[in-house]
Amino acid sequence: MSAAFDTINREVLIKILEEIVKEDELRRIRFLLSSTQMNTRLNKADTKVPFTSNISTPQGDGLSSVMLIFYYEYALESVRKIIGELKTPTDNIIPREITYADDVSFTGPEHIDIHQITKKD
Repeated sequence: MSAAFDTINREVLIKILEEIVKEDELRRIRFLLSSTQMNTRLNKADTKVPFTSNISTPQGDGLSSVMLIFYYEYALESVRKIIGELKTPTDNIIPREITYADDVSFTGPEHIDIHQITKKD
């Protein structure tokens, strides 16, 4: 699940959180995400050349897990809108999505182009 934290676009995350959390909490989250310093590791040795990152959330921080949940739920909601409503009564028999941690699978009776989904915000 560690790679899941690396997929978060901070700008998108802030836009999501602006609609959910109060300004005081949002200010703290912005501070947490600002000026994150990272090191690279090559052959199990740190390069000792820090750089500033503007993607991902700090791993090991308790708030990062909560932010990941909000981010993924937003993404899933976007996909649900593209897939659309159930069309027939038998659609209720097969689950439309199966989610576990940071993995998700969608099922349905019709083909949906994955590129249509990935082009959305």
